[in-house]
Parts: sequence; structure tokens; C-alpha cells
Amino acid sequence: MSRRLGCRQVRHTLQSFLDGEVDPRQAERVAAHLESCSRCHVEAEVLSRVIEALQRLRPDLDLAAYTRLVAAVEEPTGDDPSSGPS
Repeated sequence: MSRRLGCRQVRHTLQSFLDGEVDPRQAERVAAHLESCSRCHVEAEVLSRVIEALQRLRPDLDLAAYTRLVAAVEEPTGDDPSSGPS
């Protein structure tokens, strides 16, 4: 039996899972987590609805690339902007 995924791992993989870009074994693990975790299930539902709405508004937009770009920009770099210049 494969190791279960935690919420953090699922959130990190969720976009690729919804886009059908994960291998079957990983997809099975994510789906199993979503069935057992209401919080992640709701997050997946919301993200899925946002993707669907954006596709209706802009069918020419590559949403997978866009969401990965946004995630990369928002990902913490380890820098603490509140510490000021060094």
C-alpha cells in the first residue's frame, strides 16, 4: 500500500492533478486524500470552478501555464521583506 499524502502535498500537486498532468498512481493518491479531507476537497472544488469560469471567459488562455506562473510568483523565497535592507 502506498503512503498517504498530506494536505500540504496535495495543495502542491492540486493544479497538476486538476489539469490531468500527474501519473495515475499520484492521481489515485490525490483523489483518495480529497475523498477523506473535506478542507482539501473544498479547495479542489473552488479551484476547479475558477478554472472553468476563466476558460469560459478566455478560451484562448493557457490556464495551466498561467496558474503555475502565479504560483511561482507568489511562492515564498525565504527573504523577509520586513527586515529591511542589509
